[in-house]
Amino acid sequence: MLFRSPDKIRRLLEVTRQEPTRWKMTGPERALLYQLAAETGLRSNEIRSLKKSSFDFDKCEIVVKAGYSKRKREDTLPLKPEMAAAIKNHLGNKLPTAQAFTLPSKGKIATMLRQDLAAAKIDYQDEAGKFADFHSLRHTTGSLLAAAGVHPKVAQALMRHSDINLTLGRYSHIYKGQETDAIASLPD
Repeated sequence: MLFRSPDKIRRLLEVTRQEPTRWKMTGPERALLYQLAAETGLRSNEIRSLKKSSFDFDKCEIVVKAGYSKRKREDTLPLKPEMAAAIKNHLGNKLPTAQAFTLPSKGKIATMLRQDLAAAKIDYQDEAGKFADFHSLRHTTGSLLAAAGVHPKVAQALMRHSDINLTLGRYSHIYKGQETDAIASLPD
């Protein structure tokens, strides 16, 4: 499942920022984590590998080392300037070797997200039986790129997929209202 509208992901971030510390992560830290995942498409294991030195704040880039990338290559991804600034602030005076985020274990990250979804009054499972798990944030990235009109080859590169069909068929979803907007945009 993905967040069926950008408003749902916004609501998750806004509510999570106000939530208490859970799983040794503050509400603002969890919101930053979810936003990073939704804006970059990074997988939880890739995020788990990030250190302060993984970020180039001047270039607004993040580097995932080959050993942690699913495709076993070093990946450099762009960051929005606002995200780079937020992460720089989050990491503060930490050493370059410090973990960017202290994530709970693989099994507990789903529980953590589920608690934040409940606080935001967002269903964990939709009517089609799909789940809003951590990986759905990656689906959100693909869908937001498509909704923004990003060229499919650019989306494929950002998602780090070897096959464009994976990007378009599995990771790009239509948001509510997009079909209506598309028809309304047709010339007279």
